[in-house]
Amino acid sequence: MIDICTVVFDAELEVLKLQARSIELYCQNIGLNNIFVMVNDSSTVDPAWYGSFADRVKIVPRSTFDCEWSDNGWVSQQVLKILGSAMSNNAWCMIVDAKTLFVRPVELDQVLVDGRAATGSMPIYPVFEPSLCITNQLFGIDLPAQLGPGGVPFFVEPSLIKDMIAEVESRTGQVFGNYFQQQGMLTEFILYSGYVWYRDQSFDKRYHKQSHIRPANLCHSETGIFDSKFRTMNQSETLTVSIHRNAWSKISNEQQQQYRRLLTERGIL
Repeated sequence: MIDICTVVFDAELEVLKLQARSIELYCQNIGLNNIFVMVNDSSTVDPAWYGSFADRVKIVPRSTFDCEWSDNGWVSQQVLKILGSAMSNNAWCMIVDAKTLFVRPVELDQVLVDGRAATGSMPIYPVFEPSLCITNQLFGIDLPAQLGPGGVPFFVEPSLIKDMIAEVESRTGQVFGNYFQQQGMLTEFILYSGYVWYRDQSFDKRYHKQSHIRPANLCHSETGIFDSKFRTMNQSETLTVSIHRNAWSKISNEQQQQYRRLLTERGIL
């Protein structure tokens, strides 16, 4: 039912090993066929990190794709998420960052409801207005919201991703990877949300209105609210946790130890 696509570069290899462990622990019953590890530089990834899932790991260097690569890793990693999920032949693909760690079992009846991904939708924040404008113009739509849950894990239909890539290439006359990266401020999840809306004029056909997917992510600008975020990380319904590397360097030693203890309690460390 669900494959996984993750993107990594050198600075995140150590946390990728933790993610691999968390996938082995908590993604046992999701119908996992493939784990696509998209490598955004020349780093080496060992499938053995994934334990019993080692034979399902597909390591994909970005040189696999016929496009020019942006020097901006924030841009290139987004297009790799799209290209990686398009390699899946499963019903769904769950896109994650290398730092995304599963802290409880992924239960199919919670993340998929009546065949639809239980992601909900959310407002598009002003900072993403450029991405919204590009997407609206590309597909000739007025996108009212984006698919949830806000960041990753983000659920896509691989068959629809393939269609989206073909549609973008037809409309722009460019290789998808080149077009996406040239936009600069286009974001992968708003683009995909826009394509779903273009196809269906609704999210409801493919996505459930209520979100049952609960991530708890600490970004570099949120270190001042670590205590609140950490309480959320400890809640029983939280599915994934992450701390951005630029946030990790800013939080205190005690806060780092709290996070390590959580991962130890969940069997990841």
